Amino acid sequence: MLGRGASETVVPGRSAVGHVYTGQMRMRHDELDAFGRAHPSSYLRHLAQIAIDASSDAGFDSRWYEAAGAHWLVRRTTFTVPRPARAEAVLSFRTWVEDFRRVRSRRRYEVSNGDGMPALTAVTDWVFVDVGTGRPRRVPREMEQRFVAGAASGAARPPWRAPAPPANPGRSSYRVRWADLDALGHMNNAAYLDVLVQATLDVLGGLGWPVERLAVDGAVPLVTGGDVEYLDEVRHDDRLETFTWFAPADHGLDVHQRAVRLADGRAVVQATTAWRWADALSDALAEPPPGVHSALRPLLAA
Repeated sequence: MLGRGASETVVPGRSAVGHVYTGQMRMRHDELDAFGRAHPSSYLRHLAQIAIDASSDAGFDSRWYEAAGAHWLVRRTTFTVPRPARAEAVLSFRTWVEDFRRVRSRRRYEVSNGDGMPALTAVTDWVFVDVGTGRPRRVPREMEQRFVAGAASGAARPPWRAPAPPANPGRSSYRVRWADLDALGHMNNAAYLDVLVQATLDVLGGLGWPVERLAVDGAVPLVTGGDVEYLDEVRHDDRLETFTWFAPADHGLDVHQRAVRLADGRAVVQATTAWRWADALSDALAEPPPGVHSALRPLLAA
């Protein structure tokens, strides 16, 4: 973070909200991929920090949550990256709570580059959880009233959807590392996205398309958006298996995935990410390498 944020009360959409938080952050070099762009997971990590800062600014800091015996867990994140961030980029965040729905709360983010152009839009759907039982708990009325004027109840959450996978989708495995965990002892929500990105690259590499071949003629692949739904907690040393399938898209691919825990077969995350090709220097959309779509035919959605 580059300094303390600020808050305001505005009407960003259909209903008034009571607290809008703004802040800035600088993209660090260790958050960049081999092509000099921000890893998709780095955006999610900054969104989580901005949400924590916004909550503290509104009066609900770590001491408040400790006294309440509760915390928030991310249930789902959707995001779009109009233009990838690079080293030293200063991003301006603006965020507010969009609604509450019993045990859930949806927070929206608008992020711009230093030139004022959109860099990221995102929505996170959070669940309020009791520390003692681990079960969802009703959001306190004082919190609803502070963040949303009138504390209007939110709309139903649409389900995650993806086309049916082929009979034999791509498969890859992962062992959860200690570094993947957050302060609550389970896998950080951004770390799931790292696993899914790596699984995509593993499957593409297995089809004869390693990263070196995916980047040709000055165009490189990047993740321009996603819809990630978290289904179960994952702990240290859990073994995961990720199933991956594809759908062709203009300038790239849509990647659909579901990961399960091998110990019990329970699904832990499901996601769709948009992979597009762009000029390595200008970020203008480009065509994927010839032949990549045809190579994916065995793994196309049914």
